[in-house]
Formats: sequence, structure tokens, C-alpha cells
Amino acid sequence: MKKKHGGSWTVIFLACTLSVPAVAALMGYYGTTITFEQVKPALVTGALLGLAHIVLRPALRMVFAPLGCLTFGLFGMVIDVGLLYGCGYMVRGFEVPGLLYAVLTAMLINTVCAAVAGRR
Repeated sequence: MKKKHGGSWTVIFLACTLSVPAVAALMGYYGTTITFEQVKPALVTGALLGLAHIVLRPALRMVFAPLGCLTFGLFGMVIDVGLLYGCGYMVRGFEVPGLLYAVLTAMLINTVCAAVAGRR
């Protein structure tokens, strides 16, 4: 029997939750010492982003499928960056530092989900 190739919700949620503070730490936004109080808003934003990736992202990709075809799938990255900005706007104490941060976070999430969960 052929196994259905789909993304695991748990992996997608964990990838989103952990990638937001991981990219911030890699880009040096926390400074030399990292405390939980600094990372807490990023974790909450990541958890909210994980829920958005599970619930909203499939619907948005379906609605914007024609644009995805025209841009050879790159519009999916725009959706991911937009979800990150939207989730960051909802969490007090967190703001997306810049477009490079948002793009790197989206790329990390998509890479982990593609490698581990088999999501495209």
C-alpha cells in the first residue's frame, strides 16, 4: 500500500514555533545573552504562526493558486512572509525586524517542513 505523502501537523507547528526565535538568535537580535523574557514573544509568535500555517495557509494557497502558477510557486513565499507579519502584529512585544528576517524565517520553516514532514 502506498503511503500518503503529506505534512505532519506536529512537525509544521514545531518548525514554525522554533524557527522564529532561532532566526532571531542567528541574526543577533538578542545580543550576547539570551533570556527567556526576550525569547517569549518570539515563541508566542511562532506558535501563532504554526496555527496559521496549519489552518490559513492551505486556503490562501488555494485562493491564490493562479498567482502561484504565474510566479512558478514563488507567491507561496509571499504568503508565508505575510503570515509572519500578521502574526507578529498580533503579539505584543514582538515585531518583525525586517524583510530579510521574514524571508529567512519562511525559508527555514519551508526547508524543515519539506525535509521532515514531506510538505512541498
